Amino acid sequence: MSVPRNIAIFGASGTLGPFLLQAFATHPKASELDVRILTRHKSTERAQALAARHPTLKVTVHAVNFAAANAEDLETGLEEALRGVDVVISAVGDDSGLTSKDVKHTGLLPGFIAQDQVARAAKAAGVKLFLPSEYGTPTHSMAPHSDNYVVGKRLHHDFLRSLELPCLLVYSGMFPATEPAPTPLPASTAAEPPPLGEPPFETTRYHLATYIVQLLLDRGAEVMGGGIYALRGLRRDKILVADGKTQWILDA
Repeated sequence: MSVPRNIAIFGASGTLGPFLLQAFATHPKASELDVRILTRHKSTERAQALAARHPTLKVTVHAVNFAAANAEDLETGLEEALRGVDVVISAVGDDSGLTSKDVKHTGLLPGFIAQDQVARAAKAAGVKLFLPSEYGTPTHSMAPHSDNYVVGKRLHHDFLRSLELPCLLVYSGMFPATEPAPTPLPASTAAEPPPLGEPPFETTRYHLATYIVQLLLDRGAEVMGGGIYALRGLRRDKILVADGKTQWILDA
């Protein structure tokens, strides 16, 4: 397959999902896409509102009962929603309020348990590529017995391998607490890490979403087999005080 046309986003109403929808809607190949949103029943209205913001993009909302008492019913519903999908992008986080005091690692949080369920259904539905919810610092080199709280993400890689489901890991580092206005992202090239670009950009959710869409739609044949990619922007780690004003300075 050269370029995926059927995309499913799990967690589209979270912190990254809206930016992914915007990036797909503004891509030159937007008219060729069929985007599906997988969401919990209680988030259906919000997901529909997000889809309505992009009338030129074909978006359908699939509400899934992740609280189903019968696991088979849940997997059947997910499999039906994912039938015909090429790529699943997981943008799931967790809004349970649980912390490291409550669970041993992120893989035990409800949102990431649901990600396992979506991956299992994706394999059964014939999905070709899965993007797990990474997007921070690299976890693939972390020891599976690590006591790091995010080791759950590393364990999910093992789960995907056990399913023989190709995965694409995308890392962006930490997002700034206060995101600046979006600046242009350089065209995605084979160079790794990507060039800093002119003008320089600070990695934000906007840039991450744009980069993921570039990878899938501009370099589809290259990434559909899976792999590890990193988005390198600049970071604000210097403060300049001038004329009584504090200003963040972009620094490589």
